[in-house]
Amino acid sequence: MRADAYAMTTRRLKSLLRHTPFRILLPTTLMILLLAGSIFLYLLPSLQSAFMNYKKQTIFELTGAVIRSLEHLDREVRSGALAPQEARRSAREMIRSLRYGPEGKDYFWINDTSPRMIMHPYRADLEGKDLSSYRDQSGKEIFKEFVQIAAEKGGGFVNYYWQWKDHPERISHKMSYVREFKPWGWIVGTGIYVDDVVKEIDGYRYKLAAIFMVVLLVISALQFYVLRQTALTEERRVRVQSQREKLVLALREGEERYRTIADFAYDWELWIGVSGGVLYCSPSCERLTGRPPEAFFENPALARDIIIADDQPAWDRFMQDANCEKGDFLDFRIRNRDGEVRWINVVGRSVSGIGMKPLGIRCSMRDITGRKKMEEQLRHQALHDPLTGLANRTLCLDRIGQAMHRAARRPRYFFAVIFLDLDRFKVINDSLGHRFGDMVLCETARRLTEHVRSLDTVSRFGGDEFVLLLDELGTPGEAIRIIKRIRLALTKPFAFGVNEVQTSASFGIVLSPLGDVRPADVLQNANIAMHQAKEAGRNRFKVFTERMLENAVAQLSLENDMRSGLDNGHFFIEYQPIMDLAGEDLMGFEALARWSHPVRGTVPPTEFIPLAEESGLIIQLGEWVLDNALKTLAEWRRETSGAEDVYMSVNLSSKQFARMELDRVVLDTLKRHGLPPEALKLEITESAIMDHPESAVRILNRLRKLGIRFSIDDFGTGYSSLSQLQQLPVDTLKVDRSFISRMKTDPENMEIVKAVIALAHSLDLEVVAEGVEEPDQVCSLIDLQCESVQGFYFHRPLGKDEALRLMRSRLADDGETPKERMARVRRDCSEAAAAGKAEDAKDA
Repeated sequence: MRADAYAMTTRRLKSLLRHTPFRILLPTTLMILLLAGSIFLYLLPSLQSAFMNYKKQTIFELTGAVIRSLEHLDREVRSGALAPQEARRSAREMIRSLRYGPEGKDYFWINDTSPRMIMHPYRADLEGKDLSSYRDQSGKEIFKEFVQIAAEKGGGFVNYYWQWKDHPERISHKMSYVREFKPWGWIVGTGIYVDDVVKEIDGYRYKLAAIFMVVLLVISALQFYVLRQTALTEERRVRVQSQREKLVLALREGEERYRTIADFAYDWELWIGVSGGVLYCSPSCERLTGRPPEAFFENPALARDIIIADDQPAWDRFMQDANCEKGDFLDFRIRNRDGEVRWINVVGRSVSGIGMKPLGIRCSMRDITGRKKMEEQLRHQALHDPLTGLANRTLCLDRIGQAMHRAARRPRYFFAVIFLDLDRFKVINDSLGHRFGDMVLCETARRLTEHVRSLDTVSRFGGDEFVLLLDELGTPGEAIRIIKRIRLALTKPFAFGVNEVQTSASFGIVLSPLGDVRPADVLQNANIAMHQAKEAGRNRFKVFTERMLENAVAQLSLENDMRSGLDNGHFFIEYQPIMDLAGEDLMGFEALARWSHPVRGTVPPTEFIPLAEESGLIIQLGEWVLDNALKTLAEWRRETSGAEDVYMSVNLSSKQFARMELDRVVLDTLKRHGLPPEALKLEITESAIMDHPESAVRILNRLRKLGIRFSIDDFGTGYSSLSQLQQLPVDTLKVDRSFISRMKTDPENMEIVKAVIALAHSLDLEVVAEGVEEPDQVCSLIDLQCESVQGFYFHRPLGKDEALRLMRSRLADDGETPKERMARVRRDCSEAAAAGKAEDAKDA
């Protein structure tokens, strides 16, 4: 049995080999070899080159999107809507945050034409450095090459070696595209790592190899089938014709598979014939649209039907414009089978056959949804506040401008612009931290958005300032009702976790119709009205009037005059004597700044001191007063004997007290005029100390160790506590004139003065009473054991020469010395007290 089976198998193999038609076997074998050779020698390198070109095109387009965003910011700078430095800072931070790529680690960088690094998200150590001599591991001066290519060609690709994304220890081959943004002199670049591209191509190569092996196995199986059928056909002549048909079918299937390999193009290729039918549709259409190629063959109109209705007219124009040799391109939106909207970029041109016979239009389509989203993100970042998501200053000004244009065309069109600022927001930030402050800002943005209409605009102007544009108002009074609702909403507590704060807002309102003004002027006017509301007591609103603008202009003019006055010597000092009640003599002087305006005459301190505080000129004014007061005291000591015990008291503002170099300025001034530290007493308000109590103690201690003395000015009007007062190295408390003036008329004020003096004595401090103008005030202070006083009762503020004469009178023998006058006052008080007691006894 085994021998028979073996013999039968041998006969069949011999018959198979004998009857096999090698004229069929040889071409089939050659076809398989050619197929393999085309894949590994031509198709794979071509796919690799095409994929690399696709990656280069991608970074080219991404760089273009960033450049367009920079152009938008530059237009804002040129229009005056944005400061140059703010625009560059916004551009740097925006580009620093951009990421793309498979791992989200590919990035952009900026250098200038120096070349100097402007921004690099992974190499902050290079920012600001000159990189003209920087070389990669191959010795290439890459940053010089960036500048050269950008300058000569406007942009181009550069191959070099650089660190692997955010891994500085790994160096890899990189290809980058750089492009110059000429208005700012920036070179913007981004790149791809060749290893990434090779890795992706290897993946495709392995997939193609697997496909080829499957095809090869299928073809081998078919070949085996053909061989077997051919052998059987040779044995059975009756089936020769059928076998030959099967062979032709097999050859056609092989051709179809070869075409399938060509269909692996990444983009969607679509060939629309002259009659409108679809002649070819690549399989990539299913990746973009969710529909197979057969759907487009069966229904040629489907290519237009899936386009968003708003973009269909643009598609129709494209099909007309692209039907030429030059071609055309278009970005449009489609809706895929899942209902998702995708952005598509199409490039098309006409197709011609032999003899330039028109064959239709060939379209290449690519999914650019990611690029469009990035462009939208860049536009959103350029026009919105990153913290709250509200419109920013640029978008706010644009919306105001649009409202003004509508108002100019429509006579019954009303709108309102509201500038609001949160009250006491700085206290929230300082006490609870900026993170809590940011949460308050976000919650404020939510409440504002909740209480306006959808057609209104809510924007964050900066810090804790917001701007509302109330559009399409029925009447201007409707804006007031909306603001009242918002004001009530903002007074509700802000609670985040265990912390809860309550604040309010001040509102400035500009109502239409407006004159011939710019949107920026409207915001400025609303800001002026808001400051008027703050000055009126906060949690209020004020409607802008022309008088407000006039006052603001007047304030600015006064500030400019003040700067000029400091430079041209229009300021002078008057000296208020400080009298010693216990020692019955002159103790010192308080230096008081005065301004002799060349046009207005004498400007009162109550007007120019707050202006100096607000504008920052108080530092220059304070140093000028300190220098000239000590210079005058030094002259008095040289010209008058017995003046060594007289000191000069100089006021310090909160801004001066906050300066780190305060001790150096004071000591340099004393040294320059040859005065000892004890000749100076610095007066500081409670608020200046309590704004920064820890730093205040450090500054006071440094100066106190050197011998300089301190007074707390206007004591009783601030909010210092006893525990804080005990820590301060001060010598004197000055009781505010508001308490002294009402001692006799208001019993509560008398008790306050008693309490302040008792508190000072318990802390071993001296007391100076300000604003003493009546004899009974002096007598009461003597009874309360107050050490010293100053006020009009003894002397008004004196000029330099008058003060010198007062000092010299201390040594006179005519009975008019300060000591004799003080003794007379004390005698008058004693006599008045005795007379009062006698009167009381008589009445009893």
